[in-house]
Amino acid sequence: MVPPGGEAKLTLGFKTGGYGGKTMKKTILVKTDDPNKKKFNLVVKGEVEKVVDIQPTGVFLDGRPGDTLESVITIKPSAKYMFRITEMQQNPESGVLAALVPPEKENDPWKVTVKIHSDETGRFFDRLILKTDSPYEPTLKIVVSALFIPGG
Repeated sequence: MVPPGGEAKLTLGFKTGGYGGKTMKKTILVKTDDPNKKKFNLVVKGEVEKVVDIQPTGVFLDGRPGDTLESVITIKPSAKYMFRITEMQQNPESGVLAALVPPEKENDPWKVTVKIHSDETGRFFDRLILKTDSPYEPTLKIVVSALFIPGG
């Protein structure tokens, strides 16, 4: 309870996943016992710092049976929030061959190479899970999908 004319301290928390590099705005309804202002909106707005830049954010490939489809994903931690990737997990039965490539130099990005081959029509899917030593982004997830369809 805050006395008339008094002050209160509010602590707010937001889940900012996916908002890195964007402006986030939230509206909070505040209720009071002030007869002149029973309730009002408190608007909180701010820029969410980007912890990592992943390009592309997901891999979606298509080709014909017999093709080998390839892609390279770059993972660049922001200078303020540098981290290491400590592990990559994937489904070994997905048919997706993925390899984690550490940076060659200190400020180079991490890379994940992806290769998928099929002699038959079909779909391939995997979710790559990258574990990091970052308290802000301890886990990164990247979807990999490929479709092999006959050509016309």
